[in-house]
Amino acid sequence: MAPPPAVGARRRARAVRIGVILAVQPSLWCELLARALSVESDLEVTACAESEEELRRILPPGTPGIAIVDYEAMGPNTEGLVARLRRAAPQVRVVVLARRSGDETVAAVLRAGASGLVSKQAPLKTLLDAVHAVADGQVWANRQITATVIDQLATPGRAPEGDAPLLTRREWQVVDAVAGGLTNRATARKLGISEKTVKTHLNNVFAKTRLRGRFALALWAQNQIQPKT
Repeated sequence: MAPPPAVGARRRARAVRIGVILAVQPSLWCELLARALSVESDLEVTACAESEEELRRILPPGTPGIAIVDYEAMGPNTEGLVARLRRAAPQVRVVVLARRSGDETVAAVLRAGASGLVSKQAPLKTLLDAVHAVADGQVWANRQITATVIDQLATPGRAPEGDAPLLTRREWQVVDAVAGGLTNRATARKLGISEKTVKTHLNNVFAKTRLRGRFALALWAQNQIQPKT
């Protein structure tokens, strides 16, 4: 899977290292991957998990981080696993490693809540670029695939493709926060408004965009040119 044009390797100085949890098999592969990732000064591999149960036990409560999940090794329904992880720990972003990296597989894991997919045939640099992009709140997939997922998550009669609805400055700020993975409460604290007001703005945004859910909104936001505020 080639690096998407919309996502660059925007490495920047970080005050806090990115915690990475590996859910890959076999153990030797997990150990080698952990050593390769730990060479990066801003990455810290905190644990390796060999099953979904183990992965959920070691997920850091309330702490943002990255979980790298082996598509083929984690059971017959990795999409379901990703969805359950996102519900259990919404602050943790998921990057899927897979032998199958076609559009259908990428779209399936994105719909489940993953932030990207990297082919196992890709070089290490691609995985590093994906991890850094996802840590920055981006999605590691090309625009065509994200557009397809958006179509599948949108309600009938939504705004025409490529035609950005008119959002207020505050609504764009809420969209930015949601796209960055913040909860309503965290968004309210960041913007200095009440949680009820955040919900009102979100309802207005969903009505204008005709999208269903925060994930669809985050994908949509990354494919729009936002007005200057």
